[in-house]
Amino acid sequence: MKYFRCVVFIVISVLSLFSCSKVQSKSQQSDLKEYKASEIIRMIKKGKSVTIVNAIIYDDLDFTTVDEGKVVSPTQLSVEISQPIYFQSCVFMGKVSTCGNVSEKGKKSLMKRITHFRNSVCFYDCDFRKELLFDESIVDGNIDFSKTIFSENASFNHVLMNGTQCIFTNIQAKSTFQFIYSTIRGDVNFMNAHFSGPFSASSLVAKDLVLNNVHAEGRMNLSELLISGILMFNYGHCSDNVSFAFSTYMGRFSMLETTFDGDVTFERSRFFGMVNMNHSSFAKKMDLKDAVFYEKPEMEDVKRPENEEPIVIELKRSEYIQLN
Repeated sequence: MKYFRCVVFIVISVLSLFSCSKVQSKSQQSDLKEYKASEIIRMIKKGKSVTIVNAIIYDDLDFTTVDEGKVVSPTQLSVEISQPIYFQSCVFMGKVSTCGNVSEKGKKSLMKRITHFRNSVCFYDCDFRKELLFDESIVDGNIDFSKTIFSENASFNHVLMNGTQCIFTNIQAKSTFQFIYSTIRGDVNFMNAHFSGPFSASSLVAKDLVLNNVHAEGRMNLSELLISGILMFNYGHCSDNVSFAFSTYMGRFSMLETTFDGDVTFERSRFFGMVNMNHSSFAKKMDLKDAVFYEKPEMEDVKRPENEEPIVIELKRSEYIQLN
């Protein structure tokens, strides 16, 4: 009888906790202001400052609907937004996009409409419940998605940013996160990011790239990078395979106390600055095939499987490369 009462008490306690958390989440959501995407687009069209805090947007937000756009190439129309875009602590229930195909009489044409932000873009501490499509955007200022949650796919492919800071610190990406073929004139910062799915920043061009304290559960593709400054990948943990292949690092490459559970490749990468991989751990294969170092790398206490062959370093003394 006592056992039965104990079980009943536990079940009731769990149900009460669940109902309380549910009520709390509903109350938190009810505290948010409600916006329609059309209201935000209307604000932009009128040239008003877009500063939205503690809000929920239920429908799809498409920045390319601000106007028809100007022809910038045989296949692209550019929609210009002059004012800064600032969202803080907002929930986006629908899809958010900054590019899309132009429709003509119900048919998709070859023309694509992209968004040119003439100022900075900020989505701080936001929550994207559906897909975020930020592809082919041009941002003349900075980009900030700090503390943001991406529940579905997020893509920042072919982005051109002319500002100094592109910030994704403390983000949670629960699905695929892509940052492919983008050119960032300044620094890119993914410190404390958590990637539950695949993450790719292949062919990224940037100054400094910061990946400190990153936790990646899926595959990471960091191949064909061109980093003119420093790459920092310290104190991270990668559960799957990681590729740094075919990349060029003009400055310092720092990978202190980082743990890799899968295969890691640096094939044909070139390191022009100081390389420090001290106290990092490679549980499986570490591939340095045809990788070139211009300074002797520091690899103190690097942990590798006992059956792995010794590391062979190809060291060159001088070569001059001028970046455009």
